[in-house]
Amino acid sequence: MGTNQSSMQARLQKKPRMTQQELQRQYQRNLSEQQLAEHLNARKALENSARSQDFKQIPGINGYTPSFIASTANNESFYHQRSGTTHSVSNGSKGDGQNFRWIDGRRHHNTEGAVYVLPNDIDEMDRLHLQHYVIRHVFNGNTRAKFDGKIHKDVLDVGCGPGTWILEMSTEHTETNFTGIDISPVWPTEIRPRNCRFQVVNAIQGLPFEDNTFDFVYQRFMILAYPAKDWPFIIQELVRVTKPGGIIELTEVPIQSNANGPELSKILDVLEQGCIAKGLDTKVARKLDVLLRDAGLVDINASHTSIPIGAWGTKVGQLMRENSAGLWSSLKGWIKELTGMNDAQYDVMIKKIFVEYEMHKCYVNCYCAWGVKPHPVEHSATPSPASPSRLGSTISQLDGSTPMDAAVV
Repeated sequence: MGTNQSSMQARLQKKPRMTQQELQRQYQRNLSEQQLAEHLNARKALENSARSQDFKQIPGINGYTPSFIASTANNESFYHQRSGTTHSVSNGSKGDGQNFRWIDGRRHHNTEGAVYVLPNDIDEMDRLHLQHYVIRHVFNGNTRAKFDGKIHKDVLDVGCGPGTWILEMSTEHTETNFTGIDISPVWPTEIRPRNCRFQVVNAIQGLPFEDNTFDFVYQRFMILAYPAKDWPFIIQELVRVTKPGGIIELTEVPIQSNANGPELSKILDVLEQGCIAKGLDTKVARKLDVLLRDAGLVDINASHTSIPIGAWGTKVGQLMRENSAGLWSSLKGWIKELTGMNDAQYDVMIKKIFVEYEMHKCYVNCYCAWGVKPHPVEHSATPSPASPSRLGSTISQLDGSTPMDAAVV
């Protein structure tokens, strides 16, 4: 018996230990709802906002979900819990009053000419973290295009926000250099990987990088940031800073959700009209592949996935409901301005919307497209961007066969 134990120990000792990078890759391959919940549970532990005492946890993965959510019959309580959170305040540093402005108790950017309507305070960053984990889960990874750290040595993340995506990617791909840019400096300033840096940039004014700088350019959820007239310029800037043979990947969710109830439909119509009044393109999510094609990219791919909102959609639906609660809280000031509602009226509306999520089984479509910047010789031999033959290598096209999109919530 003792000999067998010694032999087993010897075999175990011979087995090489996995490096941190190998463990991280294995984790990505085996991504599951349980791991997603564990990520979000860790995120919740970092929150310093007050928690109401009358909420119960929905039984979920290993008996819990990553944050306090009321039962389906009492969805409005969760919204009130989020909307009542103490928001971030000025840090007292020089220029803070110039860099930010306050709307309905929420901190926003103060960049002249920028149309972005969502806040940039702690609560919104928390929501963006949650949104990242949901999207990574439903797309089964951090990119839809194949990412190869041996090839992609310089990466740009446009509109990086708190940097969740870029921090994960730079931790996994330690030999790749990552640059994140955003209109607001809301990323970590001290603890971050050595191969990761951030820069304040308003992309609408152009990217401050040389031509052919990056091997992989990533951008997502900028539908509320770019006016419709600026999208072609933005894409051309992404192409300009991408090296020949490099990849550009775009991800967006429409202003519209699907299978909406009457209350949600009404407020989404108001929200869409408000976006149009600001000059935003509310349909851009469904034409990302067209934008890439028109910019001269090749090997274009497009895909989408539907994400449930509400407990009817199991764990992912519950997480999207939490994301929705944070989003409605972030949009509150602007929607009150658009509608003339007061706080009480707004809260009643949200209460009805959360009930409709379950009754109508509401969901959103998340669209993604990616393509390759051709080499100069290849580009000269290809048809003009307007030629339909450019789409010959497209793996999947969004042909409008999915339900009409009616705001991402």
